[in-house]
Amino acid sequence: MSDFKGFTFEKPISHQSEPQDAHLTDLSLKFNRISTDDNDSRLGSFKHFRSPIASRSRSEAQEQRRLEALELQKQQRQTSINKARQIALNTTEDDESTTDDEQQEEEEEEEEGEVVEAKETAKRSRDSDDEMAEVSKYVKTMPKKKSKSKNKKKKNIHANQIMYSETMESVPQDLLTDWVLMICPKGKRCMVTSGSGETIARSRAGNILARFQSRLPNGSRTNRTSDFCILDCVYDAVHWTFYVLDIMCWRGYPIFDCDTNFRHFWLQTKLESNELDRSDGHNQFYKFIPLKPVLTTETQQVADDPEQYVQNQGFSYQIDGLLFYHRQAHYRGGSTPLVCWVSRDEIQNMLK
Repeated sequence: MSDFKGFTFEKPISHQSEPQDAHLTDLSLKFNRISTDDNDSRLGSFKHFRSPIASRSRSEAQEQRRLEALELQKQQRQTSINKARQIALNTTEDDESTTDDEQQEEEEEEEEGEVVEAKETAKRSRDSDDEMAEVSKYVKTMPKKKSKSKNKKKKNIHANQIMYSETMESVPQDLLTDWVLMICPKGKRCMVTSGSGETIARSRAGNILARFQSRLPNGSRTNRTSDFCILDCVYDAVHWTFYVLDIMCWRGYPIFDCDTNFRHFWLQTKLESNELDRSDGHNQFYKFIPLKPVLTTETQQVADDPEQYVQNQGFSYQIDGLLFYHRQAHYRGGSTPLVCWVSRDEIQNMLK
């Protein structure tokens, strides 16, 4: 007979609930401490964990792009001579200049290859005249493949070669030491090239605005040499005048990778010595006038009365705005934070 006398129920041990109660009490105190924090501490905690890019203002973002552009141009050392020659003389690289004869030869070679492949396949399967006739008939009626090179649109090498500015969001901290400004006239921004005995003005998209004879090196039939030039200009159609903002190439020597100070030095020495502002029978009354860079230490004088400052420089054009160039900026096509723009209406507000 079994000795089992039944289950025995005992009260739970009281000391086991004490650590849980103490833990709950500690959590309650922490929750109360968090709930009593003010809004400023919560906002500060949010900003601490917020992404640094989201916290950046527009001016800070522009400054960051400016630093990245300076670092990028240190790493870029492309073949500027070949690039300048292609732009000025309107030539393209070998892989982009496929002639119609070469395209036709490629199509004929492809067609012959298809015929040979079809005949060999039929011969391996059955050596009958009927089968060969069917294959020949199929090859003759088979549609020709269109060459990809015909449908491929040639890239305009003159497009987006002008260096454009960004709107200045705030005055850079190093404005007085690392920047120089140009007082920009009203007109059409364009790139002017001289070579092969003619001068061509092109828009930002690379479209030709005008072909004419000029006093630029190799820019007229009477002044034909092996040289070529590339200029960044603003065209005043009323007075038939090209105001030169920047110079990218002179007499076949490219200066894309030179800083702003060097380019502006060439702009003043090379163009003024050639008296390109005189109109005669060679340039068909077109004039080229280089603009003078202004030190940023004189920015306040320009901001007070831009028109009077332009007259003191010897010019009489209408002002469109101010272009600020970073002194270390190389010339690169497209928009860049290393060149900043302030319109005429915003000069007083931005540079007060």
